[in-house]
Amino acid sequence: MTRISYDAEVRHDGRLYTVTIPDLDIPVCQTCGTKVFTEKVDDQITAALRSDLDLLTPEKMREALGRISMTQKEAAERLGIAEATLSRWLNHVQIQSRAMDNLLPVFFAFPEVRTALIREGTRKRDVATTPN
Repeated sequence: MTRISYDAEVRHDGRLYTVTIPDLDIPVCQTCGTKVFTEKVDDQITAALRSDLDLLTPEKMREALGRISMTQKEAAERLGIAEATLSRWLNHVQIQSRAMDNLLPVFFAFPEVRTALIREGTRKRDVATTPN
């Protein structure tokens, strides 16, 4: 492993960002100097992007779900997203959009928001399943 300063270009939410990681731990071939981009390297770049964009981390989202005693399934339903999407956010597989990141702190902080979202979702489902 070698520690280097690295500038990464990362596309997120339809935009291209340049992220500087001052101390990226990356395998480098001792013979030719080629950098090897492993999953651990990608995780470091993703963490730097989250930090630069000031996005909620999966750990903060998990902590908030625990604090409000809500399952992933319940939260996903109220947020209007697939449970698999929320799972990808919580497991460091995908970064949430800026719009969702703006909503999440409000969702976690205010029970009224969580209640309003479930009511809105229920109304939409009721309208969609009501025969003409």
